[in-house]
Amino acid sequence: MNKSMCICSEEYFGNHCEHRQTRIDISFHSKLIIPPSLIVHFITISNETYPIRSSTKKKISWDQHVLTFNTSIRFHIAFAEMFNSYYLSILREQIIVSAIISTQIIPSHRCLSIHELFNKTLVNRHLLRRIKYYHMPCQTRFDLVCFYDDVHFCLCDLFRRTNCFEFDHNMTYDCRGYNVCENGGQCFMDDPKCPTSTACVCQDCYYGSRCQFSTKGSTLSLDTIVGYQIRPNIDINRQPFIVKVVLILTMIIFILGIISSLLSCLTFQRENSQTVGCGIYLYTSSITSIIMFCIFTVKVCLLLMSQLGSIKNHVFMYIQCISIDFLLQILLSTNDWLCAWVAVERAVSIFQGVRFNKTKSKQIARWIICITLLFNIITYIHDPIHRYLVDDVDEQRTWCITKFSVSFQLYDWLLHLFHFSIPFSINCISTLIIIIFATRIRSTIHQKQIYRKILREQIHQHKHLLISSSVLVLIAVPRLIISFLFECMKTARNPWLYLVGYFIAFIPSMLTFFLFVLPSKVYKEELIKSIQHVWPYET
Repeated sequence: MNKSMCICSEEYFGNHCEHRQTRIDISFHSKLIIPPSLIVHFITISNETYPIRSSTKKKISWDQHVLTFNTSIRFHIAFAEMFNSYYLSILREQIIVSAIISTQIIPSHRCLSIHELFNKTLVNRHLLRRIKYYHMPCQTRFDLVCFYDDVHFCLCDLFRRTNCFEFDHNMTYDCRGYNVCENGGQCFMDDPKCPTSTACVCQDCYYGSRCQFSTKGSTLSLDTIVGYQIRPNIDINRQPFIVKVVLILTMIIFILGIISSLLSCLTFQRENSQTVGCGIYLYTSSITSIIMFCIFTVKVCLLLMSQLGSIKNHVFMYIQCISIDFLLQILLSTNDWLCAWVAVERAVSIFQGVRFNKTKSKQIARWIICITLLFNIITYIHDPIHRYLVDDVDEQRTWCITKFSVSFQLYDWLLHLFHFSIPFSINCISTLIIIIFATRIRSTIHQKQIYRKILREQIHQHKHLLISSSVLVLIAVPRLIISFLFECMKTARNPWLYLVGYFIAFIPSMLTFFLFVLPSKVYKEELIKSIQHVWPYET
């Protein structure tokens, strides 16, 4: 007769599932940042052998504040490892089977390195000459519960005596050679003797059940920033706060952006508004802004629907994956360049004065617009080529990701730096040129007037030129800081900074009407005439 075999649920173990596993609830002190995953090292003390170590990794979702898991490992000591720091979590004299343990990771239970306890001279000594001083930290620091060196872990007992055991900090976690984790991720088994599942601990800037996704790069897509925040198969009302914020901001950006762009179109479509190249640049910018705000709103809706599980068609999802972010990048970059060309032409007109050729400026503007649009398409064409749909089986989601080689990663970073820094620099330089040359011209004509007085007069006279350039520069500064000083988004738990950086990119296109039309008396008059032409009324 064949022997029967029992397959136990997660909470039980044994030949007949007769034993309940030990349940551990781990919470986190308010002063500690909750990590995306936690490594727990179990130490079992034996009088016959050296202490036995077993390590396991548990994933912590972004909205989880208490980690609960079951284990069949019989242990006396448990250390929690997060952000390259160790915390003493559980310490007990006797092993109690099927226990329910609640503990909290607190700052005072952090295990210190010997580099924090001893001076450099003592640390650099040979282990045999250094270890005889290991009794001192426990006796001199009553708040110390544990410390470690390169090969040992030491505990301070109730009598302030030091008990040390060997601990390999550089242990390789590769699931016995069957490591499924990508990008240098470490593979952990739920049980060292009889594993039933594996889990990956990802390096910084990588995420996903197999560490297959990256948050590296100078720009992050909305999928990466808030994708994990969207809970599948749950209606909008029960979605997290950040998802609701994204929807509200999207509606605000769409409404204000469309209104601003339509009013700008009404202004700059008139012949009197296009007497110089600036009007043509701003008219083109208004049209691209309308298209961009529509695509952006579609992007947010499709992201929400795909993560909620409403969209299942892979062909449709792949088409929107390779097209929408590509188009958004082109339109955003084109608008940045068009604003820069406006600033250049205004600076040139101030510099040339009466010699400024309006007809030639319009011809140049048409050529520059075509070249700018073509240049942006060519430089960003690598993005859709490297976009893929990835099915995350563990999360039951489908992701749109970009996967670059090292060389293309560098190219992408340099490209975004170029498309951002050059228009930014042009706006800064043009603003200075407008002020300096206008003041010089006026001071040459009126030599007896005080320079400071002339400077104030010129700033007031050209305030509509200065306001637009200055505001664009101020908006660009936080984008610069967020995009290039922060290497990547290290955790999905705190995406706010990157979300702000993402939405800031749309602000310049929203403000076209407020920056270029309202401060200008000429443009305001043209707007009124255009409105009267579209909606005539009897006086």
